Amino acid sequence: MNCRPLAIASLVLALCGPAARAHETDNFYLPLDRAFADVGAFFDAAHTRAIERTVQRLNAQIDAALRIRDQDRRARRLAELHDPENIVRGVHGAFSDAFTEVLDIEDAIRGPWARAMYPGKVTANWDANWMYTYVHFPLDPRRLVLLFQSSTVKAYGVYFGTDKLSHFHHMGMYYYDAYRGHRREGMEEQQAVNALLHTYSKGGPIGESSLLGFFATGVYSNADLAANYAGFKFYRNLTEPMQLKGREVEPLVMRCGVYWRLSTRVRPESGWFGDFVSDHWNEALNPSLYDATVRGSVKSILERRAARIVEFYTTKDNRPSDAAYYDTLMHELGTLYGEPYGHSGEWEKLLTIGATCMPALAAARGGEPRTQAAPAPTATPFTGSRRNGFY
Repeated sequence: MNCRPLAIASLVLALCGPAARAHETDNFYLPLDRAFADVGAFFDAAHTRAIERTVQRLNAQIDAALRIRDQDRRARRLAELHDPENIVRGVHGAFSDAFTEVLDIEDAIRGPWARAMYPGKVTANWDANWMYTYVHFPLDPRRLVLLFQSSTVKAYGVYFGTDKLSHFHHMGMYYYDAYRGHRREGMEEQQAVNALLHTYSKGGPIGESSLLGFFATGVYSNADLAANYAGFKFYRNLTEPMQLKGREVEPLVMRCGVYWRLSTRVRPESGWFGDFVSDHWNEALNPSLYDATVRGSVKSILERRAARIVEFYTTKDNRPSDAAYYDTLMHELGTLYGEPYGHSGEWEKLLTIGATCMPALAAARGGEPRTQAAPAPTATPFTGSRRNGFY
């Protein structure tokens, strides 16, 4: 037996480290017999608690610093504690490693509290008959990376995989570190953002078009890249005002005299975390680009499942039954409210509900899907177990 493919797959996982793409999701094949619970309040509470604990810890250290009698030492220590990096590192450290975090989320939203809070509703959908069971040749070593399925959840009205939270927290931090490094090198803000997007999308060996995407799984996930970029904005928004969903929002944490305090918008069950979650995270609405080895299999699976997919999104998610709507939406999701995030931009190769599922359904029924020409893209895409109690 030739062990070389297995060795290569193991090397991929080793090189990727904690950012390894070890979970995928299926946002197409969702249940029709039960409604999803919207668990947005859970994510509000988890992130509020992470920020609160970070601020409490820093303020306790500030209290201690104020008791330093030597004026110069006291000033130096306070300056250290007032560095915004302390907030960012503290919040990031509140969550488990990239792989374990997905398991933590799954455990939490399938637990007793979730069943009691949302009786009879789906809090996390996992299906053994998911799409990635079938897309790779049986001996393809990339199947090893896809052994771990992440469930689909609903939060703030958006259906997405639990893996997106891991991307948000951990790849978002990689982006933040890269951005800070570029700024220290003297780059302007937009130059630094462009450079990190180039690295993690199409421009480097660890990008979505290479090690973290095509090489590992055959999948260039536009939704993963959108979650990465949203996480990057989250870390910046901890101490900077940011544009979110087309409007400027104040920092999540601010200085109040010598102490730190939370913004008044950071409250459990207020919906504040929904500013970072959008349809960009949904892989049925913001579909992935597949390489030639798996694209045909994925297309065939979507066509065979077209009836259920279309019914879910038109009756459960209350979206139009017009095929053009989904292609228009795909283009709109090519940027994050006007900001490039690394989308592949290869529109004609993407397998949308409108261009793939609806024609297949219409053909099976002997008719034609309602459609019209989709508009051009609205913007040019960028080309360039540790338990901690939060879940």
